[in-house]
Amino acid sequence: MLLKTVQINNLRCFERLDLTLGKKSTIISGGNGTGKTTALEAISLVCQGKSFVSNRSGDIVRRGSSGASVIAAGETGISDPLNIHVRKKGVKTEISLNGNPIKKASELARSAPVIVITSHAATLLTEGPDKRRALLDKTMFHVEPNYIEEWKKYRRALRQRNQLIRGRNLRKIHRAWNEQLILIGEEIDRKRENIVLRLNAELKSKTISKFFGGLFFRYSPGWNREKGYRSCLSQSWEKDEQLGYTTVGPHRADLALCDKNGPVVRNLSGGQSKFLVCFVLCSLAKYIFEETAKKPLVLVDDIAAELDDVFITSVLNMLLKQEGQVVLTSIRSAELVGFSKNVDAVLQLDQTQYKDHD
Repeated sequence: MLLKTVQINNLRCFERLDLTLGKKSTIISGGNGTGKTTALEAISLVCQGKSFVSNRSGDIVRRGSSGASVIAAGETGISDPLNIHVRKKGVKTEISLNGNPIKKASELARSAPVIVITSHAATLLTEGPDKRRALLDKTMFHVEPNYIEEWKKYRRALRQRNQLIRGRNLRKIHRAWNEQLILIGEEIDRKRENIVLRLNAELKSKTISKFFGGLFFRYSPGWNREKGYRSCLSQSWEKDEQLGYTTVGPHRADLALCDKNGPVVRNLSGGQSKFLVCFVLCSLAKYIFEETAKKPLVLVDDIAAELDDVFITSVLNMLLKQEGQVVLTSIRSAELVGFSKNVDAVLQLDQTQYKDHD
């Protein structure tokens, strides 16, 4: 997928903004409050049907407007025309792809893999495990579109088992849902672990070793592998009954970034964490391309925040190696030394491009 133009209407600060993106790389530059993140958010919205900042219409629709829309034009990987229209109005999101309505945002996201690196990227390593699980699942969704259906089936079985647990005296009935959890859960685990293996192979690169030595992700599936998922699920019944929910399974999985001495997150600075997250996300974009030939669109917000010149240079080198388009924001395009020399388009934003909310 290649995006050429993006038209933004009544989204946050913008009444109307037209962007022409570079074929390979684009810098959106401007001072604080000029709408750089909103421009990036609009590109994410038109590719995924949802915002990476907030998906509530009240948060993103320009004050005084009935709705917001983003329209993108480009081409697919085989040079066929591509036209996407996403409109947010009230609680509704209307999406059309080449003139055809789409009911689910996942249908749009399936054709347009997007990797978003926000200004708060470092929190991926420090916040709860749900974000890291979601990262693996989103990656697998792009590699195997049916994966989302597997995950939904697992969640349904999990809800049913939790309801039976709260029923107290229905232990015999729960075995049927256990079988579904085991069958689907072990498959989800296998696919997640394959991604982790690929990430760990990337972490052996010179880029990481020269800064951090040997790093790797320790993957915890959500149960004791030596005992097996079936045994752990059976043995957890009394504990689950006391707590009112299922305590073992893929929904409890986690990733921990480690070196030979154990987890390293508490020893990393904000800049180091952000650099490592950028590396991981770029590695996942590479994985998606290698598995599917789809070229992910990489969106990077405020790349220079918290990174010193050495880390900025390394991240920019990663981005230059991406197969798909890269769009990033910066207060000053000149601070992106090396990248700005190779960039296809630099878009300068200022506050004269939109009217105040009031």
